[in-house]
Amino acid sequence: DCGTVAVDTDAGEVVKLSVPTKEGMTVKLAGSAELVLVDRSRDFTDTKGHWAEDAIDFATAHELFAGTSDTTFTPDSPMTRAMLMTVLARLDGADTAGGAIWYEKGVAWAAAKGVSNGENPEVNITREELAIMLYRYAGKPGTKGSLKDFSDADTVNAYAETPLCWAVEQGIINGKDGKALEPGGSASRAEVAAMLERFVKATA
Repeated sequence: DCGTVAVDTDAGEVVKLSVPTKEGMTVKLAGSAELVLVDRSRDFTDTKGHWAEDAIDFATAHELFAGTSDTTFTPDSPMTRAMLMTVLARLDGADTAGGAIWYEKGVAWAAAKGVSNGENPEVNITREELAIMLYRYAGKPGTKGSLKDFSDADTVNAYAETPLCWAVEQGIINGKDGKALEPGGSASRAEVAAMLERFVKATA
């Protein structure tokens, strides 16, 4: 299920690009490894029946996210820029523990990799900013995507148009009710979990 991950038996680490499927597990590795499948689903009290429950199970099992407590995830809380930088650093295999402040290493990683300039870490991240960071992390791939079918495409900032086209083409970002992208709207923890699940599946 969505909370099942592949774990490298030698390193004891979760393989971030491991995706459960109906047939088994798809895993993307740089080399070879001996793996074991482990169910790391979390039993959050505030995600039962939530539209993003499976995505949240996926993100937390892959150690990209943690709960806001042992029993809660707070899915509808907004995500900050620092949170996303830290999540992407974890996806990349970086150690984000320690530092003078909890997000220090994640922000430093993002700046070093060109994913973000590291500014305004405590500001809520918008949906178009999320697309930009994912696009940069993916290596700025080419895209044939289009935003013409979205009712608010004209509100997208010019610098975010290509990243959003790519994110839509890859199925990472979908329009909300009425086919609206809401590019300037804040992205919730649940929305980010869903987008990360789609991104990992597309990558793996």
